Amino acid sequence: MSYDVLIDLRAIQDYIFSSNKLRDNLGASYLVSHIFDDFKDEEKGFCGGGNLYLHCDSETQAKEIVKNLSRAIFETAPGLSFNAVIEETREEENFSSRMERLHQKLQEEKQTHQQITTLRSYGVNAQCSSGPLSAQYVDYSEGSRKYISEVVKAKRIAADKAKDKINKEYQNIMGKEFVLSEEFNKLGQKEGEDSHLAVVYIDGNDIGKLYKGQKTLAEYQNLSRKMNNAMSDALKATIKILADNIRKGKWKYYEQEINSENAESLPIPLRPIYIGGDDITFVCEGKLGIVLACTYIDQIKTILNEKDITFCAGIAIAKTNFPFFQTYKAAEALCSSAKNKRFKENENESYIDFHRINASIYSDLEKVRKVQYKSVDGIELLYRPYKIKDLEDQIENAKNFAKTWPKSKLAKFREVLYKDSSERRAFFQELETRGELELFYKGKAFENYKHSDNFTFGGKTIYLDIIELLDLLPEEGSNEV
Repeated sequence: MSYDVLIDLRAIQDYIFSSNKLRDNLGASYLVSHIFDDFKDEEKGFCGGGNLYLHCDSETQAKEIVKNLSRAIFETAPGLSFNAVIEETREEENFSSRMERLHQKLQEEKQTHQQITTLRSYGVNAQCSSGPLSAQYVDYSEGSRKYISEVVKAKRIAADKAKDKINKEYQNIMGKEFVLSEEFNKLGQKEGEDSHLAVVYIDGNDIGKLYKGQKTLAEYQNLSRKMNNAMSDALKATIKILADNIRKGKWKYYEQEINSENAESLPIPLRPIYIGGDDITFVCEGKLGIVLACTYIDQIKTILNEKDITFCAGIAIAKTNFPFFQTYKAAEALCSSAKNKRFKENENESYIDFHRINASIYSDLEKVRKVQYKSVDGIELLYRPYKIKDLEDQIENAKNFAKTWPKSKLAKFREVLYKDSSERRAFFQELETRGELELFYKGKAFENYKHSDNFTFGGKTIYLDIIELLDLLPEEGSNEV
């Protein structure tokens, strides 16, 4: 009698992204990505995206796997938790039916059991300097004495293990000019300037349905392998494009340093943190977030060569020293916003949403937008999220505005958009009368805007998005290609 076992890691994002130190996030990502290494069996199962499935010869064998995984987490990855279900194999069922039954039982298990893998914190304990848990170790790695929890210690040990492996994996792609950064403030930001960090979260659309359509274990394995390879290859292609663009002078990053005879390896302004299944999170310099998200989606679509597989992305941009976990949660919410618009429009396309956090404390995305993006007469000042092609058209529109409109006039335009229709109409007529400045609305999705005399169509405007994009795009270099 055989048994199926399905294991799902819980709250992966909270575990990985809870720290404001990139090193801790990288270590946590390494632990999540490798926790199943000693348990996966390519002949009897598959793993990916925080899930492990195995077909076992007996119930005892299945239980032994769960017990050994629990021990491995306690010893090497404290703070990480999982749920597991074991079901007797029904020979009359096909594989997809068995998987559906396992997933249903797993959802029930998640609602009833919460695994605890860390020690409780008491008033007599010192608190970890990098989180809410009790401190159990002293750490000197940052040049001073700091108390840390066992969770943080495990992440930092893992980060040290991962460092050489990851650098070797990407070094040939980046070239000798670049290295991967281990600090958020070393991603192409310039010292003394107002620096920003972009968190990019990209997730596949309806990939779960795609897996449900696989009839055999072999089909599941092939799809999982194909998705994992494509996600990784698309990242490498994106990093190569970034490095080439900087090297050729298209984007003004390290322009002086890279042309210097004494140039040393520079931190490339992108750092991948986690790839799991059909989602990826990376950080980059603030003005690169949108263009690199578009680049990554274009690359993975090309690699997969499957018109029915699409992706949504959320890009959150904040000051470099803004709490990282809050920026990440904003990126997650923006990805959900993109997926919601895709669902409403019933389009099998890739969608992207973006937002720059201007407050000292980030709150709910929907609430922020209701307050900050309404004119006095109730016009919606956001047109985003966009299909990726429409966003690429908007980027071109923004570049055209930047080339032809004075900054003072753009500032006036932004101010007018927040006012009532009469003031918007007056500004529109001023532009029409003088005929000096053109309104750019390239793209099929925006062609109706030529009929509006107050910058709106259907109760919305595209122009605030364009004006905000001006500050969220990389500065073109002197040797633009």
